[in-house]
Amino acid sequence: MMEVNYEALARKIVNKCMRIKENEVVMLSGGMYNMDLLEAVTVNIRKAGAWPFLRVTTDSMYKRLISDIPIKYLKKEPKYFMKWIDDIDAHIGIDPFMDPTALSSLSEKRMGISRQAGRKLNDKFTKLGIRWTAIGYPTKQRAKMFNIPFDEFWDMFWSAMNVNYDAMYKRGEKVARALRGKKEVHISSDKGTDLTFKITGRKPLIDDGVISAQDIRNKDVGNNLPCGEVFLAPVETSANGRAVFDLAFHRGKKITGIDVDFTKGKLSRIKAKKNEKLLKEVIANSQGQKDRIGEFGIGINPKVKKAIGYTITDEKITGTIHIAVGENRSYGGKNEATLHWDFVMMRPTVEVDGKTLMKNGKLAV
Repeated sequence: MMEVNYEALARKIVNKCMRIKENEVVMLSGGMYNMDLLEAVTVNIRKAGAWPFLRVTTDSMYKRLISDIPIKYLKKEPKYFMKWIDDIDAHIGIDPFMDPTALSSLSEKRMGISRQAGRKLNDKFTKLGIRWTAIGYPTKQRAKMFNIPFDEFWDMFWSAMNVNYDAMYKRGEKVARALRGKKEVHISSDKGTDLTFKITGRKPLIDDGVISAQDIRNKDVGNNLPCGEVFLAPVETSANGRAVFDLAFHRGKKITGIDVDFTKGKLSRIKAKKNEKLLKEVIANSQGQKDRIGEFGIGINPKVKKAIGYTITDEKITGTIHIAVGENRSYGGKNEATLHWDFVMMRPTVEVDGKTLMKNGKLAV
């Protein structure tokens, strides 16, 4: 298995990806199981002259904070936190869950109430333009859940983390150029996808691992690690047609054969071969424009070789696209929702204003 130098990785996250500056306040969040990386990031934030603030959880603690708290308190907004974030400049979050299957028994109704309680907090993060990076993390429990050997999962994940970010930007710029200033996207696939939507006036953004000064000017203050996608917010009322996605996971449960129709941007039919009830429950227990198209993304990370169900890597695979429903205001959209849910499609054909951008999963640029 690949050896991971957490200290070198932390330096890259702090100094290159997030560009943390002296005297900034940085909130860190993660799980007890990834304390090695959290510790290295915390120390490197202080080395940069900034101030770290650490929040750590466990699978069981998170579960109990949803399942054991009286509904009247679960509904309450965290007003104390609303005041605190006035002083926060950046947030670095590492996937806190070691074993998502431990959360599979949680009530989706309670999950929806919890998301609604945190809605104003999320809105304020967006309004203040707080820089953020969301980082995945491979575990043996996840590997078992995704039915992939742990050593294969581990090596693929860290290889995807260690890509050349400068080369990633150049690759992304070629794809973004094919979308910039265009009007309409048409997606098709051999599984039955036939979907169109407008992108007029919507700016394509590049997730290349670095939140640059240019990104901030474009109000693109977020970042995923592993990185590697070009994405934008489609015109929310413009999506029409059918989309067939391969798989998704939610709290440790696999959803396959996701088959939906969009009508004027909104989900008008939802089906799945496996766990269709869960798919519908998640959407039903969310609020706002939860069922409108929110994102169109194209994967460009050459080190992610296999779709396994881990969205943060699946959506980065070169030759895939993903479409999300729900919240999208942080990158130029108008949907206001408590849900943002990505669905990945393998080997699609993508046409932009009638010109082929991707053919059966192979980029034409």
